[in-house]
Amino acid sequence: MRLVYFCTSPRANEHAGGVKVIYDHSSRLNSSGLITSAIMHDRRGYEYPWAEHGAQLTSDRKLRPTDHLVLPEIKAAQLARILVPRRLKYSIFVQNGYYLRDRDSGCTDADVDYAYQNATAILSISEDTSSLISLHYPHLTGRIRRVFCSVNDSEFSAGGKKRNLITFMPRKNGAHAAAVVFALKKRLPPSWEIRGIDGMNEREVATLLKESRIFMSFSGLEGLGLPPVEAALCGNYVIGYHGGGGREYWASPNFEEVSVGDLGDFVRRIEARARLLSNSTDDLSELEPGMARLRTLFSRENELAALERFVDQIKVDAAREATRPPAVGSPRIRLQKRMRLGWRLALRRVRARTRALA
Repeated sequence: MRLVYFCTSPRANEHAGGVKVIYDHSSRLNSSGLITSAIMHDRRGYEYPWAEHGAQLTSDRKLRPTDHLVLPEIKAAQLARILVPRRLKYSIFVQNGYYLRDRDSGCTDADVDYAYQNATAILSISEDTSSLISLHYPHLTGRIRRVFCSVNDSEFSAGGKKRNLITFMPRKNGAHAAAVVFALKKRLPPSWEIRGIDGMNEREVATLLKESRIFMSFSGLEGLGLPPVEAALCGNYVIGYHGGGGREYWASPNFEEVSVGDLGDFVRRIEARARLLSNSTDDLSELEPGMARLRTLFSRENELAALERFVDQIKVDAAREATRPPAVGSPRIRLQKRMRLGWRLALRRVRARTRALA
């Protein structure tokens, strides 16, 4: 049996944390020897350029009758209609419980329900996501399997000299971010700088977070936002929105919550923290207990242990179904689209840049 993760194909310059998590999971499974794993993008020949990985790529032309697919929540409704009649087994990986109703055009609410009803397991990336799945499908709560993602602690760790720098992700709730930055430029002590993080690889992001002291989180409705975790692990005070999924790790003093849309409170909290830090040293002792908790929660060991529990489950299910061989049949299953030439060229440019910076 092989575990095949189906995955979307973000544009070349688009960072997609959910895609990176899939690459990490697939790579981790292969290196552990638990099961052979591969990734199939919705566009044939695509490879995500922003992940450093050892993942194997495959295509629908190489799909095997014994493969177990893992579908992203936003593609489940469309793909389940193809897989179920052929008795191909699949699970659904929900990385954002707020996207449960999302589906391709032509699919209905009934198609979404059908996909979840027929899934072997429903993987959930956070406590918040699990509660949302149970809200929609209380009768399927027993199929929910909590999984975790890991943070590269060799990159995202406290170290080096801090400076009076505030960082944030401009693409998250951009209008809120712009308004807060506009106000802070008038109110911060003159020694402070604000810098947006965008278009950088993992190493560049980590370098900047190690220098900054405050990270502003403008997370939207997210299954589990990782940038606030990465910032906190680099010794930042994280102030802002937890996005729902971040609620499980959002604890003082490392994290400070702002009610979504309360931009005045957002500005005042950042200003107050900046003034407290202006005359302080790089002592991070107050933050260290919280950083230790994050290192455990988002460790590779925790990630792999959850994946092992999932693999054990699908192996048991496969053994139970061994007397009923999947009927892949003919014509051949088509799950992918062709990738346009412009996309190929753009991906090559990004890959060349990331290799040069490595």
